[in-house]
Parts: sequence; structure tokens; C-alpha cells
Amino acid sequence: MKRRRRPIEIFSMSFLDVISCGFGAIILLLVISKISEPRVIEQVNADLTGVVAKLDAELYEIRGETRVLNRDLVAKEEQLSRDKQKLARLQGALTDIEGEFHLTSKASEAQSIIEGEFKSAKQELSEEMKRLLAGYRRPKEDAVIGGVPVDSEYIIFVIDTSGPGHWCAKR
Repeated sequence: MKRRRRPIEIFSMSFLDVISCGFGAIILLLVISKISEPRVIEQVNADLTGVVAKLDAELYEIRGETRVLNRDLVAKEEQLSRDKQKLARLQGALTDIEGEFHLTSKASEAQSIIEGEFKSAKQELSEEMKRLLAGYRRPKEDAVIGGVPVDSEYIIFVIDTSGPGHWCAKR
């Protein structure tokens, strides 16, 4: 004989147990958690109005500070631009001065070389002149200039054009 099986019921007792336990757990969580009393909406709106006013005041202050800082930034950028232009001009002037210095130093070196050559040439000429003039005697006719005997190569005449009696003592 065949045994007949019982039909399977979907909603059996164990399923109902699980569902009721889950529902109970949710209710327990709601009871345990802090539930506050509902606030009055007008009080919340008043609080929010104060917060909004405070935030508006802070925003206005921040915008003012931003404007001031932007003006300062623009002024500093302009000053930086002027300083950069001045620096560029000064660097150009420095380059010009350095070029002139190098030219001057080269000219100075050339001048010192020329001076050295001039001194050595003068020395050689002085020695040559001394050698040539060692035996030279001036002729006697050259010793009289304008009827005045001179033993020098130069003669100086002093002419007084101040008028009569200027240089004499009056008595």
C-alpha cells in the first residue's frame, strides 16, 4: 500500500513564526530608538530665519573682504609689472655699462702699451741725441741773438704795455 503524503502547505507554522519574529524585531527597534516629539514648524522657521540672516551678513562681509583683497591684488600686480620693467631697464643699462667697461679696459690696455712703447722710443732718442750732441759746439755767430749774447736756445722778451709811470714809484 502506498503511503500517501501530506500536501505541503506554503504558509505553515514555521513560516508564520519567522514572519512574526521579524515584525516583532522591527517594533522593538522603533520602541528602543529615540523618537522625539514633533517640533512646531514656526519655531524651526524662526531659527532658520536667524541662521539665514547670519549667513547673509557673513556673505556680505566676505564679499567686502574679497573686493578689498582683489583691489590689493591688482595693485600688487601693477607694482610687480612696474618693477619688472624697471629691472629690465636696469639690466639693459648694466649690459651697456659692462660693454663700455670692457671697451675702456681694452683702450686702457692699448694706451698703456702705447705709453710703454713711447717711453722706450723716447729713451732711445734721448740716448741717440746725447751721442750726437756729445761733440757738437755751437758756432760763435749763433751765440748772439738780436745783438744780445745768449748761451741758450730760447730768449724771452718782456714788453710793458701798461702806460707811462705805471711801474715806477711816484714821489
